[in-house]
Amino acid sequence: GVPLVGVLSELTGRKSGCAQGKGGSMHMYTKNFYGGNGIVGAQVPLGAGIAFSLKYQNTQNCAVALYGDGAANQGQIFEAFNMSKLWDLPIIYVCENNGYGMGTSADRASASTDYYTRGDYVPGIWVDSMDVVSVKAATEFAKAYVLKNGPILL
Repeated sequence: GVPLVGVLSELTGRKSGCAQGKGGSMHMYTKNFYGGNGIVGAQVPLGAGIAFSLKYQNTQNCAVALYGDGAANQGQIFEAFNMSKLWDLPIIYVCENNGYGMGTSADRASASTDYYTRGDYVPGIWVDSMDVVSVKAATEFAKAYVLKNGPILL
């Protein structure tokens, strides 16, 4: 990942940042950390591609693709879920639900706000993100799961 100094420097626009202070919070990139994206939800299919690469190379690693509840209705998310399950890719999809997407409440934008259930054929687990011990346990479980069974949603 990115060292703490690289993250904080990037967030404050300093040259010592991981993207030389030009990317801010949306564009942090370094080896094995492919950052965010200016297009809502675009990092999810990118994560599936990284997972495909990991599987192709026969590694014991997995990809983690994070997206917000505002991106959860994007078609590319469901396409990535489908391809990931077809090929049983080692990827953990994480929906960060803060209840709002670009200022619109999730209840007004989504017919279902149980985002962890939206994978249909990809299993999901609800995790209390405010409980660090729960997050650690769920992530450990999810990594072991995806290495044997393919994708999972958190």
